[in-house]
Amino acid sequence: MVNTSARSRGWTVRLEFPGGRLVTAWVEGVPQGTLRQGDDGFTYLSGVEVSPGGSVSLRFHMERASHTPRDCTVDGGRCDGF
Repeated sequence: MVNTSARSRGWTVRLEFPGGRLVTAWVEGVPQGTLRQGDDGFTYLSGVEVSPGGSVSLRFHMERASHTPRDCTVDGGRCDGF
């Protein structure tokens, strides 16, 4: 996640993986957020605010899922880079 705004802020990621099972999700080196699992994916609410121009990497491990998510949003907007 890259913060392109002018202020520090938290974030929420939603990933959908049909038929997959989430094993774990984390952000390295910062306080962890809240993970919510559903039948078709997961939502991760940040545990730390990201400073303007800063970034963090959300990592996750899925089983039995396609290589790319069916859908990805950050704070409700579509993800780039998949």
